[in-house]
Amino acid sequence: MSKVATCKYLLTSLLFLLFHTTFLYGQNTISANQGYVVQEKYMTTIPYTEVKGKIIIEVIINNKSRKFILDTGASTVISENLYKELNSKRLGKVEVNDASDLKDSLNVVSISEIKLNEVVFKDIPALVSNDVRLFFDCFGVEGFIGSNLLRNSIIQFDSKSKTIILSDNPKSLNLKRKDSNEMELTHIQSNPFVWIKLRKGKSVANEKILFDTGDDGLYLMSINAYKHIISEKLDIIETLAESKGTFSAGLHGIAEKSNNFAINIPILDVNNLKLNNVTTRTTYAETSRFGSEILKYGKVTLDYKNKKFYIEPFVNSTEINLDKGIWAIDPVIENEKAVVGIIWDKTLEGKINVGDEILKFDDIDYQNLDFCEMVKSSNKIQKKSALLVLKDLKTGEIKKIEITKL
Repeated sequence: MSKVATCKYLLTSLLFLLFHTTFLYGQNTISANQGYVVQEKYMTTIPYTEVKGKIIIEVIINNKSRKFILDTGASTVISENLYKELNSKRLGKVEVNDASDLKDSLNVVSISEIKLNEVVFKDIPALVSNDVRLFFDCFGVEGFIGSNLLRNSIIQFDSKSKTIILSDNPKSLNLKRKDSNEMELTHIQSNPFVWIKLRKGKSVANEKILFDTGDDGLYLMSINAYKHIISEKLDIIETLAESKGTFSAGLHGIAEKSNNFAINIPILDVNNLKLNNVTTRTTYAETSRFGSEILKYGKVTLDYKNKKFYIEPFVNSTEINLDKGIWAIDPVIENEKAVVGIIWDKTLEGKINVGDEILKFDDIDYQNLDFCEMVKSSNKIQKKSALLVLKDLKTGEIKKIEITKL
């Protein structure tokens, strides 16, 4: 099994899951839902920066300002270096699953104090990461703030102002019932799950999915959900392509090559918001999920205390037409080079090989990017076609091929 240290990383625009942490605790009985907020009443506004869809905030630990990624699909995580600096109390070790469903075991420690502005959190369990120093360095962070820390609060994301409001009371946020729905939290670390509807004509299916700001995409369908839809002959999606390869990675490495599907969903309803023409992929993670891209379409509030999920559309219309599609190939980064990870368009077989090095993807010149620039690059190019310059895996030939979106 490949480890992150071997420099195999995801590059695809929709699924940059290099260190997405949908951690699931295994047989061990350590709960991440420990610790508390010192203040009984609080409301604070936290600015954030966005890098490759990651929400980066400043926190205070050990009287020092540090940058963390806020990831609602994760437990709180700290780097190995920060663990050594803090000399935190060790709670034990747990088995975890990452976003590609790969498994490993990590130490769990208790952080005595974390401050988000003036709000103080005490005795918060955190996983210690020892394999992703390059990732932390590239994004300039020392860990993740996860849902176990947020579980007794209300958090509101406003992507227009690039701010987060953290409060103890939902009434302070002027929320509207019409924008709300139920939210469920996992028992061990309070990951938030929300309900959506998938529609095609008169056919409708409900799905419970993870709300995960650690993923930079919009929506990913789990392979289990896809298989259920197909086996039950539910006419709610269109399968655009099937291909074997990999385009996802997680904490413990790149997922094994497997059969993946590109799909189109005519209508995706979330609360009072309707998204039309959603094109996405399947994932081998256990659950489907929303990523941080959903924040572009409305002000989102997670009321952990009362288990409510709100999305207030930014535009007057509650219906948004998407026409983005996905590229005919998906790249990954392997051994610090961009390579073809999966080929969706069957007409390209014989012209492109899985493993061909990508020298250029339209205006992105990977030959002139260092490792961190590759990790943070995006192929969310607002065009219908793009020119690839490839180095053939088998012959070393340099070839130029135009690709389109599905």
